[in-house]
Amino acid sequence: MTAAKCGIISGGERDTLNGIEECDFIIACDRGYQYAREAGVRPDLLIGDFDSYNGPLPEDIPRLSLPAEKDDTDTMAAVRCAIAQGFCELRLYCALGGRTDHLLGNIQALSFCAERGVRAAIIGGGCRIDVIRDSDISLEKQNGYFSVISLSDVSTVTIENAKYELSGALLTNSFPIGVSNRWKNGAARVRVRNGTAAVIRIKE
Repeated sequence: MTAAKCGIISGGERDTLNGIEECDFIIACDRGYQYAREAGVRPDLLIGDFDSYNGPLPEDIPRLSLPAEKDDTDTMAAVRCAIAQGFCELRLYCALGGRTDHLLGNIQALSFCAERGVRAAIIGGGCRIDVIRDSDISLEKQNGYFSVISLSDVSTVTIENAKYELSGALLTNSFPIGVSNRWKNGAARVRVRNGTAAVIRIKE
């Protein structure tokens, strides 16, 4: 494994890059390079077809150029690249706003990671989205709320230390019963078995 954490700067709406300094390797996707440059962040790799970025590209940063017509989005290509290099945690930035189809695609990319045992999250805008599969996650208490949404046909979900708790409940991807929960005292814990779920934290 080359390093533990990889930060991926997507080309959605510009957002803060809080915490990206904790990443050991940074990939900028297409317009994500502009966001990185404006924030004073130097990527280790550039990936994309660069259809949304028209400025000059640095010659001293490795680049993986992609065709405009392809199956993977630029962000998904970066996710595949990071997993292939052995990173065990991925953080996606500038991946929330902009086109709704890209947002949903980015959440699917998190599911792709979860299926392969790689921790992955979208971070930005006072929001964090984690996708977990057959595993647990601890949620540090904050001012705001959190939601647990099944991404598979059925997920067995346990939620502890929350206003609305569950114990081995069946959540489906056709009924949003897990939306808008709150913390009690201290960290909440979400356990997902036999499925995949998105855990979304929103700060107020």
